[in-house]
Amino acid sequence: MYELGKLILQKHYIPIVGQGKARWNNVHIEDLTKVYCALVDKAVAGDIDPELFGATGYIFVENGEHVWSELATKIATEAYQSGYIGEPRDYQLGKDEALKVAGFEAVSWGLNSRGKALRARKFLDWQPTNISIEEEVRNILIQEKALLESK
Repeated sequence: MYELGKLILQKHYIPIVGQGKARWNNVHIEDLTKVYCALVDKAVAGDIDPELFGATGYIFVENGEHVWSELATKIATEAYQSGYIGEPRDYQLGKDEALKVAGFEAVSWGLNSRGKALRARKFLDWQPTNISIEEEVRNILIQEKALLESK
């Protein structure tokens, strides 16, 4: 998401990779950290439940999903409304161009990655509590704009 915000601020367009329909899970870093901490706590306590550790111990962590092109549009709209860029337009990026302008992160904007945090909820009693990716857009734009201006 940070690379997406940075690219939008630099290029003033809405990057669309592929058909613009790719879906991806998202989770706030602080919610992800809670899962890691819960796993470490269990391991330290000697609770090596095979549902958490070993062959079946695969844990997904998510707090919903987004469509990359819709998220890019939301970021670009916020950047425009904040006066950071002029009115953005859609811009189709192929795989090679996406790699060139923003690295692998940009290629992933055209790929699907979907899962459910069922096991984290069931075996770790985990629930996400932080703000959504959509609610984080403004903060990310502010941070990325400051980084670009500091260079």
